[in-house]
Amino acid sequence: MDDIKEFSRLKEKIHKERGLDVNQYKENYLKRRLAVRMRALGLRLYGEYLKVLEKDSGEMAVLLDKLTINVTQFFRDPEVFIVFENDILPQMLSSGMKKISVWSAGCSSGEEPYSIAISIEETAEKLGIKGFDYEIHATDIDEAIIYKAIEGKYEGHTLDNVAASRRNKYFIKDGGFYRIKDSIKKKVKFIRANLMKPYLKEQFDFVFCRNVIIYFSRELQKNVLLYFHEALKKGGIFFMGKTETMLLEYRDKFKCINIKERIFTKLEEEKGE
Repeated sequence: MDDIKEFSRLKEKIHKERGLDVNQYKENYLKRRLAVRMRALGLRLYGEYLKVLEKDSGEMAVLLDKLTINVTQFFRDPEVFIVFENDILPQMLSSGMKKISVWSAGCSSGEEPYSIAISIEETAEKLGIKGFDYEIHATDIDEAIIYKAIEGKYEGHTLDNVAASRRNKYFIKDGGFYRIKDSIKKKVKFIRANLMKPYLKEQFDFVFCRNVIIYFSRELQKNVLLYFHEALKKGGIFFMGKTETMLLEYRDKFKCINIKERIFTKLEEEKGE
């Protein structure tokens, strides 16, 4: 019983100090992520872990990193980006649009927003389209991971899906690392933001939030999907993770345009006479 109370105290502490309401996570997921960190420290009880958090100011940042799923790579689920580059972007760019706005929600260490930027650059070049601009808002609640994304320094398997020609074109080799070039960096604006709260309204042509909301409670999923709908412009497009499912309550807000890759377009609400 005491450990149940300490679990509640732990959730309250995270919310109070970092603004992350972990009650909105699925409980089994939350306990699994906490267990990973507690095992690393040789702890069994939530009360023991609370004492560590109170004594070590840096531990909260480590815990937040474990809770917010910072597992990603460039062009994750490559098929999504193939559809983006071959079908969706050409249609939008060929319409004469002068600026594209993108929101990468839950951007982690930056691989997704930088991948989106590379896709836009490559598609525009392939089509011979000039005279347009684009901006990518990349948001995450984890401040430490945002700083890593801004640095833009990568190694290992995170680059497995980047073709050699693209590595040479958009990265600078730095010892055992690859640094994203400034020409791409300047197109991505990294911002600390909480998905559990509304962001901008009717601002974006595309919203990417993949492999994030699957860990949220159903109630939070409903709220977050509403925020994405509100953030999109008329006819804007939403990309969700391949393991995620659009809630039935949102059939009147999103129309599926690619079921395999989980891509949806925003529907406007019908107005009564």
